[in-house]
Amino acid sequence: MTAHSDDFHAALQVLVGTGAVKQRLVDAYRRHLASLREEDLPEAVRDRFATLRTSMHEAPAAGGMTAPEASARKMSEKDAAEHAAAILEMFAVLSALNESETAPRLRIVANDDDTLTDDLFEVPAFLSRA
Repeated sequence: MTAHSDDFHAALQVLVGTGAVKQRLVDAYRRHLASLREEDLPEAVRDRFATLRTSMHEAPAAGGMTAPEASARKMSEKDAAEHAAAILEMFAVLSALNESETAPRLRIVANDDDTLTDDLFEVPAFLSRA
């Protein structure tokens, strides 16, 4: 896994723990995601992460609470759960991207002495899409 996948995985470990969803969201974001920058993330998750960051900084820090704590306090339980689900979805996308980057690629290689022509050798459909 890349460092970003590790961060999202660690955030998920917090999100599935015990406690109120708002508090778990704040803890997951603060401990594992707040230091990430959108431009360092793959394009596939940048917009969702930007939305999460904006939501977690919607309210200003006040009364001894950080901006994420104040923002989560103003969220409904439903909104907090949706942000938690977004973190799960971003982790899934990052995991799929990592898997496709590290998966071995199969290729058909002919020897120099092979005299195969297109008429005699057709690549099976499931291999030609790779």
